[in-house]
Amino acid sequence: MTSEQSNDGEQYLPATFAIFPEKLEGQGRSFGLLLLHRRCAACWGALIQEPAGGLELPWQDHLVKIAEHCSANQDFVSPGLPIMEAVFRVLLSNGNQPTTLEEVLAVLQKQWSDSASHWVPPPAKLHRMLTRDVFYGIGSVPPPT
Repeated sequence: MTSEQSNDGEQYLPATFAIFPEKLEGQGRSFGLLLLHRRCAACWGALIQEPAGGLELPWQDHLVKIAEHCSANQDFVSPGLPIMEAVFRVLLSNGNQPTTLEEVLAVLQKQWSDSASHWVPPPAKLHRMLTRDVFYGIGSVPPPT
């Protein structure tokens, strides 16, 4: 492996990403519904007691519960998930705080890969995937001025 290959995309590591609910809403999609379907099994027992099964809860409530409770489940970011779903869940587990590509990769390397699947995309490829997302509302967070 050449030094260029080993440094593939290191310049992208400081790039910061988050989920933009307004991007989803602009596409006619519900951020709240996406979050509702990422709640853990333990939460579903309480959610079915809610009016409309939790559909009427504000997305902020779902986000807080996911970050504080659901993401603690070992299977929240599991090896069987598609890469974009795994990244979406990493951002949710962080309360959708702006997260660097380096931080996302660290979580994926720890939780997403397993002995049967060691592959985590290189920074350049993951950056390209995240900047082109049209399903999850993921986008780049501009650097502070």
